[in-house]
Amino acid sequence: MSVGSYQFRTGVSAFFEMATADARSVLPEHLEPIEVRHQRSILSVTAFLFDDSVVGPYTELMFSVIVPPMVAQWGQHAKAGFFPFLAATSSAEARRIKSERFHFPYHDEDIDAQFIESDESMRVRVFGAGEPIVDVSVTEGSWETTTHLLQGFMMNGDERLRTTLQISGDYTMHENEQGKMTLFPHAMTAPHFLGEVSDSPFREHWFKNGTEIFHKLEAF
Repeated sequence: MSVGSYQFRTGVSAFFEMATADARSVLPEHLEPIEVRHQRSILSVTAFLFDDSVVGPYTELMFSVIVPPMVAQWGQHAKAGFFPFLAATSSAEARRIKSERFHFPYHDEDIDAQFIESDESMRVRVFGAGEPIVDVSVTEGSWETTTHLLQGFMMNGDERLRTTLQISGDYTMHENEQGKMTLFPHAMTAPHFLGEVSDSPFREHWFKNGTEIFHKLEAF
């Protein structure tokens, strides 16, 4: 059963290498990071420009550690799992609703985000209180219209929760390592990125004109 549907104009998701020790430090004990090589795990940086939701248009930034998905009760197996450890939006009401529904760990203050599209790339610049937080770009591959299933994991006190996330729309993905990211020493991110994070993604996703649907939370 769907508990949240969000229409997006565009969105990016890029995978970067991070130290496994840092990934484990933000994960609950029951989740393990996926390693791309010895002692190097996966940081997902995601940004969406939502143009239709219950609170109107807004932007969202999310940092997650990629973890193995679990077998879902209701059907098709998810491609990947993610544990969000830091998120931010341009809308206080969007934060309130998603925090209540999904227990995502949102930063308390609004962000501003610029989505700058060129012929072959999308660049997202995110600011908080006028100071830069992150500057990330992905590049274009072959486009297709498709649906992806992911699992999101979260905690509510000691309660372990998961949701299945369905993203449908125009989509391009590749592993050409052409994108870039700069993480700035902003108060929002500084406590979470104590070790080295790669500045070029090994996998780049770019979405257009689609829908993000969250299914009912499950305790496990």
